Amino acid sequence: MVAIKLQCREMLSIIACLVGVFAVLVSAEVLGKHKVLRGEYRRKFVHVIAGSFIAFWPWFMSWRSIQIIGLAMVIFMLVNRNLRALNFMGGVKRISYGDIFLALAVSVCAFLTKEKLFFNLAILQVALADGLAAAIGIKYGMHLKYKVFGHIKTVYGTMAVWFISLCIISVGGLFAYTQITFLGYAVLVLVLPPILTVVENFGVFGLDNIAMPLVVLGGLYLVQNL
Repeated sequence: MVAIKLQCREMLSIIACLVGVFAVLVSAEVLGKHKVLRGEYRRKFVHVIAGSFIAFWPWFMSWRSIQIIGLAMVIFMLVNRNLRALNFMGGVKRISYGDIFLALAVSVCAFLTKEKLFFNLAILQVALADGLAAAIGIKYGMHLKYKVFGHIKTVYGTMAVWFISLCIISVGGLFAYTQITFLGYAVLVLVLPPILTVVENFGVFGLDNIAMPLVVLGGLYLVQNL
């Protein structure tokens, strides 16, 4: 009886989480059709909202469920690119596979860690630091731009990646007091944001969406030995 209740609770959690992500995608579609959000802003809306929501999934469902759903999202993104059922990538002129890499990052991170907070910080990093930085760069920083491998980057966007990364690591790291020491925390705060900023800069074609979470997980596990 207990096992059945747990299975029902897990299933309800999965359904609720999937409905939440689908609601974000549909919202982006509606906002796009009404020209409230366009191009990169539309894509980053999905990136930030859905990514931030997914970061808290370990508190609602099992790791195996997250792994499977992450892989299912990869398949959905690949199919959607051909069918264009949801056009949240519409209007983005540059070549990017960030939607696919973000979905893959969810599954990979769920395979690599069983620490809820570590998964949370890894996914929040790409959802907020990468997502918000792009929006800030487009809005305010196009007069101060440079190119990395032919891809346009902005000084404001790069500064935003560092600052948001610092905020995520500084605040989130405080809750990891049982996993890392004060020395480890200090190293993370000082070293990880600059590294993540470099990774975001060189992660062209959307590769930063999977590279940044992996760097966060690597950093968190490395400082556990300090």
